[in-house]
Amino acid sequence: MFCARRPGLLLSTMRALDNLGLDIQQAVISCFNGFALDVFRAEQCREGQELMAEQIKAVLLDSAGFHGIM
Repeated sequence: MFCARRPGLLLSTMRALDNLGLDIQQAVISCFNGFALDVFRAEQCREGQELMAEQIKAVLLDSAGFHGIM
């Protein structure tokens, strides 16, 4: 994930993952001429329906400003 023109992208991304009930266990965050986030491990911390990869992808694209793209 990279966006040089979107301040607050890290916060909105982490908030979106938290709203899905995901707990980020390990990540690498880089800030050089923009923003990059690589999540290596996330766990579902709430009981309930299993999340699908496409659901997570849609929420992340939406939080990055790419509404309805998939």
